[in-house]
Amino acid sequence: MSERTGLEEDSQEFENGGTRNRRQVWAWYALSLGLVCADQLTKLSAVAGLQDGPTYLLPFLALRLACNTGAAFSILQGLSGLLAVVGVVFGAYFGWLIWTLRARDRVLGIVYSLILAGAVGNVIDRITRGCVVDFVHVHYGWFNFPVFNLADSAITVGAVTWLVWLLADALSGRVRKRASAPPTVGDRP
Repeated sequence: MSERTGLEEDSQEFENGGTRNRRQVWAWYALSLGLVCADQLTKLSAVAGLQDGPTYLLPFLALRLACNTGAAFSILQGLSGLLAVVGVVFGAYFGWLIWTLRARDRVLGIVYSLILAGAVGNVIDRITRGCVVDFVHVHYGWFNFPVFNLADSAITVGAVTWLVWLLADALSGRVRKRASAPPTVGDRP
């Protein structure tokens, strides 16, 4: 029997040929934890500093305290308990996805970490406050974007990046499939 090195002990072979580096997996969890802490600190700051009204930073950006009992864009108002359960389920799912990542899946590690952090940050609010604390307000003239927070931003950036990654992966798969397919009768040389 040969002795295993620390790096080999840190990695686990998958059936599909990829490896998972446990240190990297814990780094993704640490990224999520750091974002959750930042989200909670900014929300505490908003609750403490915006009680007397909004603070205008730029003509299009204000800090305005809001308590959202619904989901994104204030839909499903009053369902904070149900949304907390949904958030826990999503958090568990993305936590599991991070655990199953292969070492080469760095983009997915970031994506899943962002979504996990956003879900956990908002679930903490729903459980401790009964609503999600929102405080960033982007507006200009007739344009009035819903008030949001760091957790919402993490979910949005993670989800959009994931969709772009999925689209790019699907398109590259078609290109690979087309390049490896044998020519057909109608193909030009």
